[in-house]
Amino acid sequence: MSSKQLRLVVVTPETTLLDEPVDALRFPLFDGQIGVLPSRAPVVGRLGFGELKISVGSSTRSYFVDGGFVQVKGDVVSLLTQRAIPASQINVSDAEAELRSASERHPTSEADFVAKARDQERARNLIATAKSV
Repeated sequence: MSSKQLRLVVVTPETTLLDEPVDALRFPLFDGQIGVLPSRAPVVGRLGFGELKISVGSSTRSYFVDGGFVQVKGDVVSLLTQRAIPASQINVSDAEAELRSASERHPTSEADFVAKARDQERARNLIATAKSV
């Protein structure tokens, strides 16, 4: 791996959660996963729900990101998300309750079906992120 690093900036509506150098990262886009290393081509994309995995040296950290947008420009990766929760702070029983609640809903319109599927996906990814620690 190159000795060059990326600068990761994670912004939520409340705060700039992270602004630090990293070696590599992986996160969900709305249509799949993407990994970023230094000197990557520029990208703008829509974030999905799931695990943001950050690598610095031999250590890794994980966060749950809840949708939003990403921009990779030069060696700066900017993630704008509704929320980013450290994996170690996720309450699995609360996430499982969210999944049960979403699964028990009885949609009556196409919009309700889409919302139910989105909420189920979000809860499943929240659980998976918590269990990855």
